[in-house]
Amino acid sequence: MELGEKIRRARLEAGLTQRALCADVITRNMLSQIESGKARPSMGTLQYLARRLDLPVGYFLDENTAVSPNAERMAAARDAYAARDHRQVLEILAAYEQPDGLFDQECKYLMALSSLAWGKALLEQAEPTQGVAILEQMDRTSIYYREDMERQRHQLLARGYEALERYYKEREDYQQAYYYACKRRG
Repeated sequence: MELGEKIRRARLEAGLTQRALCADVITRNMLSQIESGKARPSMGTLQYLARRLDLPVGYFLDENTAVSPNAERMAAARDAYAARDHRQVLEILAAYEQPDGLFDQECKYLMALSSLAWGKALLEQAEPTQGVAILEQMDRTSIYYREDMERQRHQLLARGYEALERYYKEREDYQQAYYYACKRRG
């Protein structure tokens, strides 16, 4: 029996709806995807579900369950994110091994959040070249990536482009200044 099927069966045996099982920890949509086999839960999510269903995590795992090579990496990235060390998150996740159905979406989301925060910090530290590079290269493909994050990214990029335009004007490199002026305007 597949992992999603085991979770669904345990939920039904416990007499819980998807909404009741999720509470405020995971979305009902995510649980639906997990139960249908379209997504795999992170170890943290699996531990939460096991706790809520009053079952050991081992109940859901069997010898055919693949162990992710990224489990330790993701745990370290979560710890760095909790400590607000966004540069460290990006460094840890640079070694992420893809594809990994267990952590791909969480990895992309953590990288996007950390790219926004680290890019902003670099702009505030008067490092617009590095800040702009991080913001331009950030992966925005996570299913959790939101419009407000993209809006923030555009605002930060505009600030970075403006700073670079000023920098190059001061050095009388008008070609580069014009390039960043054009990027800022869209």
